[in-house]
Order: sequence, then C-alpha cells, then structure tokens
Amino acid sequence: MSAGSRYTKYIFRDRSGGIVDSRVTTVPHNLFGIGHTAFIPPWRDPCLHFHQESEEFYLLRHGEMDLYVDGALVALQPNELLMVLPGVPHAVLGGRGAIEYFGFRAPYLNDKQNVGDIPSRIPNVPEQQWELTADWGCRIPLTVRENQNRWLIGWGAAKYKSQHLIVAYLNFPTTEAANAGIGTRLRMHYHRIAWEYYVASAGRKVLQVEEELVDVEAGEILEVPPMVRHNVHHLEAPYEGFTLRAPVTADDDKGEDPP
Repeated sequence: MSAGSRYTKYIFRDRSGGIVDSRVTTVPHNLFGIGHTAFIPPWRDPCLHFHQESEEFYLLRHGEMDLYVDGALVALQPNELLMVLPGVPHAVLGGRGAIEYFGFRAPYLNDKQNVGDIPSRIPNVPEQQWELTADWGCRIPLTVRENQNRWLIGWGAAKYKSQHLIVAYLNFPTTEAANAGIGTRLRMHYHRIAWEYYVASAGRKVLQVEEELVDVEAGEILEVPPMVRHNVHHLEAPYEGFTLRAPVTADDDKGEDPP
C-alpha cells in the first residue's frame, strides 16, 4: 500500500490461516473473513459444530475434502464451492491430496457452537449431484460455464442467495475474452457502505483506484473500502479469481463522485 492510498493488498500465496479478518489484520469490520490453506495435508475437525449467525463457505481449489453436512457426507471436488447456512451442523472429515482451499465466513463472529461427536456412519451424497441446493445451503460446481463470470451468490440476479455476502467467480481463458466490453460495462464507481475484495488466483487484474492504477497479481487480494472510487482497468489472461462484497446491499454504481 503506497502512502496516501485508499486500498490495502494482502498476500495469500504460500500462506495458511486467516488472511483477512478482524483478528489478524486492521480490518475495521466483522462483515466477513477470508482464510486460506496452502497445499497442506487433509485434516479432521474434532467435533461437529454450527454457527449461530454466520454463513460458512468452502471454496476448494486442489485436493478433495470430505465434509459432514446436516447428516450427510459431501465429497467436495476441486473447483467446487460449498455454502453452509447458520444453525446447520457440519465438520471437515478429512480428504485426499494436498488441500488448497479458501474459507469465507460472513459475518465474521465468535458464534461457533460445538454440538458433539461426529457420527461413525454417515450417508453419502452422490458425486453426480454436482449441484445441490437444500435447507442446509448449496453446493456449486465452478467448472460449469453458467456459474462463471457473473454474480453467483448474493441477491437480485445472483443464482444463489445469501444474507451476508456477494460472490462472483471469474474464469477467462483469453485476454480478449477477459477485456471484452470492459469499457462499456464498467466505470468508475463507489459503494456507500460495502467493502469489496478482488482475489486473483491466476493471471493479473489491473484496477483504477481513485487516480492510481493498482496491479493484483496471482496470490494477492485487493481491498477497496466504502466511498472509494474504483473500476476494473484491464485483465491479463488466463485469468481466474473472484470478487467478494459485503454487506449484501444495492449500494453500487451510485455515480463517479462520492458526496
């Protein structure tokens, strides 16, 4: 972060643990937290738990993760996103291979409640059910084209609903595709109360934040606070990443100049 800049950059490459949350950074909110594992062996939670208010998200990048969710075994595959709603008992049961995943929790509260031992026998959710929506949340395959390059979770036109977090998943194989329509689709804007985070997994995204061009390389997260003008300037492909925004509000695109 350069002197006088109104943004912050975080590094997640080769890091495991909390990356963005009120405990490990100077983030002045508890709207959500971002955690990351950097290709570590599978692990197992000691017991079942649920969150009283928080939605919990598991975005798996590499390896396979087995989870208990509301009485069933979910074998999460690479490039799948699992959303678990508040009040739903769940736990990580292990997996296979070196695990890289992002964990999001929104809001980021100390609301975890342990609820006992993990059952020894758990029914399996068949892997052919690539997309599963239930009372406990949803399972979203990011390899499906209709789940890419759009607001995927949140409100309004988003395919899946959330009370606390807006998520877009981006996957552009070519620079031409990545930049098609940027000049007409995107413009300098700000959000009145929402915080926005741009996460680059591959490639490079360049944003204009106020008067400065800011590179977001693979392995970096750019944080843009409320009332800061910004837009996407261009992308370099192959680009993959996602954008997070919280809280869930309709306060975007309010014009170029904050009042």
